[in-house]
Amino acid sequence: MIIQNFLDLDTAYLLGLIVMRGTLVETGGDHRIVISFPSKSLLATGINLRYDQKKYLRLGANQIRDRLSELLAGDIQIKETRKDVQFIARFLGNNMVWRNLRYILGDYSSYKEFRVPQSIIGAPAEFKREFMRGIADAGGFIRDANNYMGGKRRVYLEVNNRNWILPVQLCQILQKDLSVPVQLIQWGHPNTRSPSVTLGTAWAKEHQIKIFAEHFLAVGFCIDYKQKILMEFAEADKLIGKTRLPPFCNPNPRVRRISKKPTHPGESSDYIPQQIRGKHFDAYWQICLALGCQQCDDVAQKQLFEVDHQTET
Repeated sequence: MIIQNFLDLDTAYLLGLIVMRGTLVETGGDHRIVISFPSKSLLATGINLRYDQKKYLRLGANQIRDRLSELLAGDIQIKETRKDVQFIARFLGNNMVWRNLRYILGDYSSYKEFRVPQSIIGAPAEFKREFMRGIADAGGFIRDANNYMGGKRRVYLEVNNRNWILPVQLCQILQKDLSVPVQLIQWGHPNTRSPSVTLGTAWAKEHQIKIFAEHFLAVGFCIDYKQKILMEFAEADKLIGKTRLPPFCNPNPRVRRISKKPTHPGESSDYIPQQIRGKHFDAYWQICLALGCQQCDDVAQKQLFEVDHQTET
């Protein structure tokens, strides 16, 4: 029997972790959730704060284990590898928790294909916020290098390149449901990432949803060291001045300029999903629209493709 009202705040957070960096593994009677917390550098640094990233990721994973142990009711292990810290939950057979998660997540088994679950889409804002914290803890990065043109810092939510639907869904939750403005999505697409480099697939990197630190405070991280760095950057960035916000969503010609991109052979790559394969784009938000973004329904399509005077970075 599937529990229809399985969702609570802890479950919403767990779903965010799984959707962003989780894999559901079934091998015979072995049922596992594996969540990877990538370690991109040795140190995580703010302005004055410095953390051994692998050490504090492990501490964060242990805190998550403490929070979710009762919910999962399984054997939870924390494993450290060269590239990441892994959260592994094992279940005895096809138990109720496993069946409920399978029901909520649908036919998908990997972060390379997960969508935002319908139970989250229809949930109140507090559940969506907790879901987004899970997303951020598993695949969100805050560092000084994430600044905008040498100024304010940004949080990057990095989605696997194979998953082209999730970025649009997350962007809609942030902007429409949580009133958190998204500056832009840097797609792992040849037209928007190194468009002049025509050899290889170096463009096929993670899709990056970019949010200014001061705005992301409305969501935040549950992993302690990430939250402290976020708060330090946000406080410093507020002194720089207010960030100009779009009236409804950033694909607005008044705040985003189209820069004509050269045709790229990668436009027809198998890395590109069928619905946009073979198409050319000159701006990130054209990809958003082609993938079903509904943030701009009130704006004429013709207006969206006019030219303005800023570049996207």
